[in-house]
Amino acid sequence: MDKQMLVKTNDPENSEFYIKIFGKVEKVANISPRVVALDGKPGEKLTGQVLIAPEPKYSFSILKMEQSFYKGFVCKLIAPKKNETSWKVTIEAFSDKPDSLYEIIRLKTNSPHKPELKIRVYAMYSEDPANE
Repeated sequence: MDKQMLVKTNDPENSEFYIKIFGKVEKVANISPRVVALDGKPGEKLTGQVLIAPEPKYSFSILKMEQSFYKGFVCKLIAPKKNETSWKVTIEAFSDKPDSLYEIIRLKTNSPHKPELKIRVYAMYSEDPANE
């Protein structure tokens, strides 16, 4: 991966110049899926699950989970069982009327490389026959 950055200085002869930054980006964890999209009809309970598998090189624990909005979603963090490394987040959504719900789940870790992981969650409740 490489990126260019504009550097501005107070040097009158070189007030602006670009530098190129490049390097390999390593994954700290495999998160599947990265975004949860749920569809259903009003009155249905929608469920989803996210798996978080830390890369062995960057092993970490999840210290706590926070939700941004707490509207329409119930989320639970499940620690890995003995001899497992993957964490799970279960997600339940409910609305009794046509609605569009959104949540950001923040997972606080003990990793100095990635102290916070984010998972975006969407739930669409529609009586539109196209969603059947």
